Amino acid sequence: MVLSKKSAACLAFVLLIASTVAAASQVERISGMVIGCVGCNEFNLLFIRDPLFTYTVYPLPPDLPDKDKRKLDRVYYPRTRENLVNTYDIIIFDDARIQHFSTRQIHDLDYGFREGGMSAVIAPVIMWSYVIQPTILNDLVPISEKGSLRYGAYYVAFRRERDPVFLPFVDLGIEKHAGSQESEIVAKQGATVWADIRPRQTPWLVSWTPGGGNPGMLWVLAHRFDDWWLEDNNPYAPDVATNLILYSMGRPLIADIHARREARLMFVSFHMQKSIILSMIEWADSFGANTLALSDRLASLDVGMEEAVDSYLEQDYSATITFLQSISPAVKEIARDVVRLKDEALAWVYMAEWLAVSGTSMVCGFVLWTLMVRRRAYRKVSTTRFM
Repeated sequence: MVLSKKSAACLAFVLLIASTVAAASQVERISGMVIGCVGCNEFNLLFIRDPLFTYTVYPLPPDLPDKDKRKLDRVYYPRTRENLVNTYDIIIFDDARIQHFSTRQIHDLDYGFREGGMSAVIAPVIMWSYVIQPTILNDLVPISEKGSLRYGAYYVAFRRERDPVFLPFVDLGIEKHAGSQESEIVAKQGATVWADIRPRQTPWLVSWTPGGGNPGMLWVLAHRFDDWWLEDNNPYAPDVATNLILYSMGRPLIADIHARREARLMFVSFHMQKSIILSMIEWADSFGANTLALSDRLASLDVGMEEAVDSYLEQDYSATITFLQSISPAVKEIARDVVRLKDEALAWVYMAEWLAVSGTSMVCGFVLWTLMVRRRAYRKVSTTRFM
């Protein structure tokens, strides 16, 4: 579909406003990368939905040949150590089979986690034997062994003597939600075990800070991000993940879990409605409708979103919720108007189609009546004379 100049300029303005909002809070946001099996990764969904995060997704199919993985590296992965360290605060490895990485790339990761302040959450799966054990990354991680995969329901018991990163969620019932895949991991000496698998009492989540001038925190799960991390199964899983990241960054933990959840869901709802409205505006514009006024109204809402995002990052959730509630009627009104505009544009389309079909039918009917009923084009048959 081709946009008119006015609508293209207006949509560009909307995107510019959105990027300005992002830039205004860039210093306070946390930048993450999810690499590996990104489709079912809860951190990926969290980064998409939560304004606290900016993110990059590196989908790395596990069975892809190494030469094809190197092609993906050129698209998704930072090319220099400086770009890696300066761009990302945390990397989520979900069975990231990066055995194709060059020695330089592996050493860049080691530098980032020891000297660049980068943190990581690792769901090892097969990455453990393919990538971690054979390289210097083995010295970075807080576990020394990983057993084979076991399928079956298990539960998590968080250790009460640890810092209150996960304990606020215990009262909300997260220990009642079951996982589906786990393996036995052995924590290294000096590592912190945050939670255990019930009933086997083996570590489920382990972390430590490796040696270095400016190290980040490295976390390792017992196998992978399974059903326990799915929001549909465990409603507070995104907030557990958020607290884990905040703790790794040395930032204040979530002050009000319920208010944060409400504000985050309202952000998600707003962006979904905005996306639908923009799609309908673009569609209506392709049929010649004047969408400039609607685009201006939508852009004016984005201007106020900057303050809402700032309030959210400062954990002033009441201010965020109040603002999002205040613009909800305006968003609904814009949605109604864009639907009306779409219907008006379609009315002309339907009318043109009706006229075309009706005109064609009339012409065909007239020709048929003339030829078959009145028979004007027929000539009387004459007899043949024989000489």
